[in-house]
Amino acid sequence: MPSIPWEDAEFARFVNEAVQKKTDVLKLAEKLAKSPFADLRGQILDYIALVPKFRKKFGTEALLACDKLALEQSTAADIGKFKALLFEKATSIDDLCCGMGGDSFFLSKEIPVRGIDLSEERVAMYRFNTRALGAPREGILADIRTLEKRNDFFTVDPARRAKDGDNQRNFSELTPTFAEVLELSKLYKGGMAKLPPGYPTEEFPADVEVIYLGAKNDCRECLVLFGQLAENPGKTRAISIDSAGNAHSWTSEDASSTAKELPVGELGAYIAEPIPVLVRSHLFAEVALREAPRARLISAGIAYATNEAPLDPNAFHNFRILGSTPISTGKVKKLLKEFDVGKLTLKKRGVEIVPEAEIKRLAPKGKREAILFYTRVAGEKTAILAESVISYF
Repeated sequence: MPSIPWEDAEFARFVNEAVQKKTDVLKLAEKLAKSPFADLRGQILDYIALVPKFRKKFGTEALLACDKLALEQSTAADIGKFKALLFEKATSIDDLCCGMGGDSFFLSKEIPVRGIDLSEERVAMYRFNTRALGAPREGILADIRTLEKRNDFFTVDPARRAKDGDNQRNFSELTPTFAEVLELSKLYKGGMAKLPPGYPTEEFPADVEVIYLGAKNDCRECLVLFGQLAENPGKTRAISIDSAGNAHSWTSEDASSTAKELPVGELGAYIAEPIPVLVRSHLFAEVALREAPRARLISAGIAYATNEAPLDPNAFHNFRILGSTPISTGKVKKLLKEFDVGKLTLKKRGVEIVPEAEIKRLAPKGKREAILFYTRVAGEKTAILAESVISYF
């Protein structure tokens, strides 16, 4: 199958015009049928749909070479810029399993970087994209496990899917495997492996540093740092990047502190939902206790804390509790009526329910807006009505 002519100036003009004018798909197909790219109609239509997505993801107006899978597996700008800071002292870097180049895009132009991949198409994308972004890098078609020469540092993003639709959570399908990554790490002064956030921590060596990285409402990556890149060997960090690009960071006090737990206690004035990076890193209990020694869980195994005052707004979504009741349609309706609630957001944890169907069943009719938690308090199914504490994070 012929490939998309990324280097062709006429192709670039065609794509830019289609994107800027938001040309209808049928009209685009008609224009392509009469163009020199008629044989690539389907591929180009798929590509044009990706252009606004990669421009937003990488913060660039450049045309980049990519396909859907390569784009989905690449690191976005906010995360990429932070990760690049970890390599500030690196002398040279191998971007292993480089894909379309997302992990190289934000590395300093002053540091020699090579992209290595087993896919000829991905290597071609890598070379094209790094040129398009003003920092041309060498792209090498090779097996990362058998490279003859290596740079001083590495970053690796093991493939989780060979094709669109494959299961990303099947960790046994990582290519290379984490065991192979461990062997590769011995060939470099330091490096970084990007893993899915749910990867089992018991497989991590004691001397690595682990970072859970995301934003306030997600956890996107688990980074394992080796050698000279591991500034805090044996410890775990949780890092959340805000909308302004600022990093909010929490580090475990010692190698065992990720196992700290909050005691279970009665509901206070506030319920606090830890942000995803703190849940994934198991650091939310430690972070809560640093600020609020009386913070506690509302129930064993439920990641909701409670306290007499809001917890750190960078680390928790805080809600002021209006009232609570055992979960039953009649009792919850009475609670909503008491507080004149008509617009409702339903959050659930520890209770199986379909939020949209439950809101429809409750049919709130008041004037106020509130959040309804269906969860457990001291093991019992409980509805908690609350209002959000505004945070400018």
